[in-house]
Amino acid sequence: MRVVAMNAESLPGQQEYREQIICPSCGRFVGPLTRCPYCGARIRKRLSVRLFRYLALLLATVGLFFLYLMATHREVPRIRVGDIRPTMNFAYVRVAGLVSSDARIYREGDAVRSLRFTVDDGSGEIPVTAYRAQARELVASGRVPRMGDKVEVAGSLSVAADDRVMMRLQSPDQLILTRAELPLMPLGSVSTNDVGRSIMVKGVISDIRAPRPNSRAPWLIRVSDSSGEKGISFWDDTYAEIADKDRLVPGAAVRARVSVGTFRGRVQLRLASGRDLEFLQGEEAAAVSAGVRPEGRYERTPISALKPSMVGREVEVSGRVLDVRPPREGSRAPWRVVLEEDGAQVMVVYWDKVARHLRAKRPEKGAYLVVRGRLAVYRGRLQLKVSNSRDIELTRAPQHAPDAGSGGGGILPIAKITPEMKGRIVRVRGILGQARSIPGGVVYQLKDDSGEIKVVLWDRFVSGEARDALDTGRRVRVSGKVSEYHGQLEIVPQGAYQVVVEDGGE
Repeated sequence: MRVVAMNAESLPGQQEYREQIICPSCGRFVGPLTRCPYCGARIRKRLSVRLFRYLALLLATVGLFFLYLMATHREVPRIRVGDIRPTMNFAYVRVAGLVSSDARIYREGDAVRSLRFTVDDGSGEIPVTAYRAQARELVASGRVPRMGDKVEVAGSLSVAADDRVMMRLQSPDQLILTRAELPLMPLGSVSTNDVGRSIMVKGVISDIRAPRPNSRAPWLIRVSDSSGEKGISFWDDTYAEIADKDRLVPGAAVRARVSVGTFRGRVQLRLASGRDLEFLQGEEAAAVSAGVRPEGRYERTPISALKPSMVGREVEVSGRVLDVRPPREGSRAPWRVVLEEDGAQVMVVYWDKVARHLRAKRPEKGAYLVVRGRLAVYRGRLQLKVSNSRDIELTRAPQHAPDAGSGGGGILPIAKITPEMKGRIVRVRGILGQARSIPGGVVYQLKDDSGEIKVVLWDRFVSGEARDALDTGRRVRVSGKVSEYHGQLEIVPQGAYQVVVEDGGE
């Protein structure tokens, strides 16, 4: 490599400013440097050169400062959703309008993953999404948009090839939220005409249904006021946001911000956030509770007084069971119970989720019941729909008449039970043998002095808790329906009250 040495004639101007570009110590060229890179000697420069350097640095700094002010204080352009075009992809813009549906919060475990809501400005709708840090800040600060709220939001547009448009919220500060002033509506006046609206309601909790473990069903609470009753549904993540969960009990007075929807053709209110449920106290709670019946939401009505004009009302009736019609195995049909009072009849219907919890209260022919439910019409006939096992009360167990050929007190010797008696209710007494588990229940061998027979205790009729008192060798009195399985007769009790332990065993 050849190095070309510079001399006094190499560059123009070196003769005039030689002392400023040539190191006076080592004689080497240093150009605009103020310190020689070879020997470290300081090089004196003209004052004008030094001022120019510092002035250039100052001007650059001031320019950057004004550029920053312009970028941060420039007003983001406001546009109409209907005016968005594909060429506006990635544009940073602003839209303003009303939230057309409650924001949906997506989670990964307990952490908020994203938040999404839709804005309608009159010319169209645009979904707005906030991710992770932005979504978590909105949730934590209680600034989650609700249906009917007025918002002004800025973010970057994403326009897909199929003209689908969405906006991404880059900063929570770019969301200006104005809560809507919602009307307070009596529960009885909320109808399908209000679907899609957000409203405020007040009332007293009359029932709470929590979802079963690993179920995808929501929570459902029923709230009553002086005008009627409605159900409010919400999901587990909403339940986790409720501050005073220990106060979420029947009888609590509450105020809630809800959106109106429908489920299976019936009006249902939806709670989007646990913060939208407020527990009332003091005089306000007393005023809300005053209009609700102290014994619940049901009015006592004779069966003979039930008529089609009462459909939708919640009533309490009592009477004697004339017939019990369980659903077929695997069917989605309800249980049907015919209740009679002073010659008038009504059909009582309930589903398996109620039947599973009836246990000893399970209806049987001849039993006397008090039933509470909502009056409805099915195929032109009135029926009473029961939604909770607590709304069926057994006031008197059936009294069985002595069977022909039976012993005293209506007790029939086991040997006298014949295939011709299938479907009949019999009463027997004997000693329990060894229990044998079967899918959905337990089978005991029952023996008296005349013979023995199987007694089948299904879980849906006699719960495990009710069977705790039963053990091999105990003397029991059993009532139940005679049936046949694989050619062998057996007795099937329809409730825990039909199996009575008479002593401690032999």
